[in-house]
Amino acid sequence: MVTLSYTAAADHPVSLVLRAYLLITVIATFSRPAEAVLSVNATPEYIHSCRKADVQFNSCIKETFNHLRPYLIDGIEELTVPPIEPLVIPKMQMENGHGAVRVRAILSNMTIHGASNYTVLNVRSDMNKYRIDLGLFIPHIEATGSYDVNGNVLLLPVRSRGEFWASFENVTALAKLYGVEVNKEGVKFMKTERLGVGFKLENSDFKIKDAINMQNVIGEAMNVFLNENSAEIIEEMKPAASQAIGKHFKNFLNNAFLQIPLKVWLKDSE
Repeated sequence: MVTLSYTAAADHPVSLVLRAYLLITVIATFSRPAEAVLSVNATPEYIHSCRKADVQFNSCIKETFNHLRPYLIDGIEELTVPPIEPLVIPKMQMENGHGAVRVRAILSNMTIHGASNYTVLNVRSDMNKYRIDLGLFIPHIEATGSYDVNGNVLLLPVRSRGEFWASFENVTALAKLYGVEVNKEGVKFMKTERLGVGFKLENSDFKIKDAINMQNVIGEAMNVFLNENSAEIIEEMKPAASQAIGKHFKNFLNNAFLQIPLKVWLKDSE
C-alpha cells in the first residue's frame, strides 16, 4: 500500500479533498484521439527500441521512457500527442461515494508545470504477458485552475467553488500496466487493458480562492479538524484517486501504443 505524507498548509476546509484529487493530474496526461498509425518499418527518432531477448531488457525499457521525455515536452505531431509542458487538462471529474469521504469534484481549465520533468527509476516487465511496472519520480509540480466540490467529509458538509493553486514536492509513483496484443489489418500492437497506480509525495502546499464561502468562522474550524484527520481522509479517497489515475493514464498510453506497431519498439516481435 502506498501512503501519503505532506505538510498541512491549506487555508480552507476543502483543501484536503482537492489536494489528493489534484495529485492525480501530475500523472494523467490529456491527449487528442489517435489518427495516424506508423509503418512497421518506421524508425522515429523519439522511439528507443528494445529486444525481448536482451538480458538487460528492463534497463532498455527504462531508457525508452526516459528517451521519450524531451519529445513529450514539445508534443509528437504524427501521433497527435500535444505538448505536456505545460500540461493542459480542460476538465477532470472524480467521485467517491463510499466511506467517510463522499465528495464529487470537478477540476477544470487546469495548467500544470513540471510533469515533463519525470524520471523512470526502475522497470519490471514480462513481455510474454505484456506486463510492465514503472517506478517514476517528479521533483516539483505546480498546478492552477478552477474547482467545484460538493459532498461530505467525516459527516461535515463541504460545498466550495473557485480557483486553486497547488504545489507538490518529490512525487513518486508506481504504475502497473496490464496489456494485451491486438491485431489491426495484420499488424500487431499492444493495448493497455488495465492500469493500477500508487503514489506518494514528500510535501505539498495549496491555496484556494473560494467564490462561495469567502471568510467563514465555521469553515476555518472545519479546516483545523480536517487537517488533524488528514491520514484517515486520504485513506478513504485512495480508491477514487486510483480509479481516475488509471482511466486517464490508460487513455494516454493507448493513444500512443495503438499507433506504434510492436515491431517498431520491440524489434524481435513476431
